[in-house]
Amino acid sequence: MFRPSPSLAPTHHTSGYYTAPSSAALGDFLVQRAIQQQLYYSAQLGNEPMVHWLKRFRDHHHLDSHQRGEGRCGFPGTYSAAFDQLNTLPFTAYLEALGTEPDSSIEVSFVKPQRRLSARERANPFLNNQPPVIEIYDQPIIISKIITQLLNTADALVETWAFHFNEAEKNDLARLANDRAEMKGLPSALMLEHAALVRGGETAYSRLTGDEAMPLYAFDCRACDRFDTLRALSLLVDEVEALTPETAFDVAYLRRDVAEDYSDDGLDVNELILKRRKARRAKFEQGFVTGDDITKGEAARAAALSFLDKFCNEWVPKLVKGDARSSLVKGEYRHAPGMKELRPEDAGADAAEAFEELWEYGDDWVQKMPGGELVLPGLIGERLREIRAEVAAESGGTLRELVVPELRKARIEYTDYVEVDSDGMGTYERFHHQAKVD
Repeated sequence: MFRPSPSLAPTHHTSGYYTAPSSAALGDFLVQRAIQQQLYYSAQLGNEPMVHWLKRFRDHHHLDSHQRGEGRCGFPGTYSAAFDQLNTLPFTAYLEALGTEPDSSIEVSFVKPQRRLSARERANPFLNNQPPVIEIYDQPIIISKIITQLLNTADALVETWAFHFNEAEKNDLARLANDRAEMKGLPSALMLEHAALVRGGETAYSRLTGDEAMPLYAFDCRACDRFDTLRALSLLVDEVEALTPETAFDVAYLRRDVAEDYSDDGLDVNELILKRRKARRAKFEQGFVTGDDITKGEAARAAALSFLDKFCNEWVPKLVKGDARSSLVKGEYRHAPGMKELRPEDAGADAAEAFEELWEYGDDWVQKMPGGELVLPGLIGERLREIRAEVAAESGGTLRELVVPELRKARIEYTDYVEVDSDGMGTYERFHHQAKVD
């Protein structure tokens, strides 16, 4: 489904392990979401001719809401945020096809609303049974206007997505520092105040957008996290594949031996109890890997790859699809302690749920897997988060260095845009500047 990236996958990637999309695919997804945002806006304005033309262009009916009715838009979550839905790839090819499409017109027919009749007129059978009046007109399709609107939306997405990637990097690094701290601090008054502000909607995102974020923005942020998590998974798999039996234990999530889970130092323990403990321990360790460090390193590497392969097979399809529920709907469910929410097997998921799956292991190892006692999934989750922070920074750079120049090129080539007249500011940056001026 995804195109391998030379920067992420080995030159000769012959294994069957997961390979994530390249960073260039971020531009394809951004244009896909820009189209969906335009479909939302046009439907919200009741511009049905534009909705039908835009989704028919290059066969993108699947980008529209699956719950939309005529004259009204669907809920934001009904505009699928699954990846790889842009039919014309890469996104520059779609912009070129749209920009070179000739102007045209479409015939629109609609039933003219009838005049409201008085009670006396409704009693008249001749007036009350008038046939509907159908009007027909030609709707001009001006391509330069359409692509200008699409590029304006894409530029706003670049600005807000770049901000989110920066926030995601900072949040991941802060979470990583907290998880790795030997003594974790208790919630302070400042933290509780910040949490209350977040619940009330006062966040860094609300300050950026002035509480006027685009309708699909919350789902876009979660999709960006899924995109980075998929790429981080691929990088983690490549890292484990590059390990050798000699270097296997240089990483924190693989270990040579299993530590004792109990200690009787300084305690007066009955000799019979000690004997039973040793017997239970010996039986428990029957399936453990034995031998020198090279043997254990090879087993640990193989077990880690097997665990990651199983993890990717379970979570990659979910992360590709995404969770269509809003944050409000997701927060309505309160499962009992120790229980998980029951979801359909083919349901999508967000990145936070995949990280929670690894976090739940804690200090435990992988059960019922040869060499699984040498693998610590909890620390794999920490390493995955560390890689995702680096990927988030790279994704922000991809937007600035790859996507923005292509959008500007399309704007210059296919619209009446004059670069010297531009103020160089983003959409929300311009709003903030205007607010200061006013």
